[in-house]
Amino acid sequence: MTTDTFKDIEHLESDLWDAADNLRANSKLTAGEYCMPVLGVIFLRHATNRYNEALREIQADQAAGKMPKRPLSTADFKKRRALMLPKEARYDKSPALQRTGSHISASRKQGGIVRR
Repeated sequence: MTTDTFKDIEHLESDLWDAADNLRANSKLTAGEYCMPVLGVIFLRHATNRYNEALREIQADQAAGKMPKRPLSTADFKKRRALMLPKEARYDKSPALQRTGSHISASRKQGGIVRR
């Protein structure tokens, strides 16, 4: 691993601790209670990443003529080890996460606990 990689890991660790501090300070949840929403967001992000990767593979297969151009099915994504996510269920399309992201961005600009 390079020095930059270690700096990135240290930066990520710092951001995660800051986010945990922010949750403890600004929510009515205990540490044991907010793990479920946090893990849910992590899972949603992972599922969205897998969906996007599978979609790129499907589009490449269709462009290469390996797969017919037709409406996609759950099986198309399952074959690529991904979930077929409706648009509103994807991480980057979730209104609740967009509001949370806006709050975090505003906090960063104001020098709050959460920083980049």
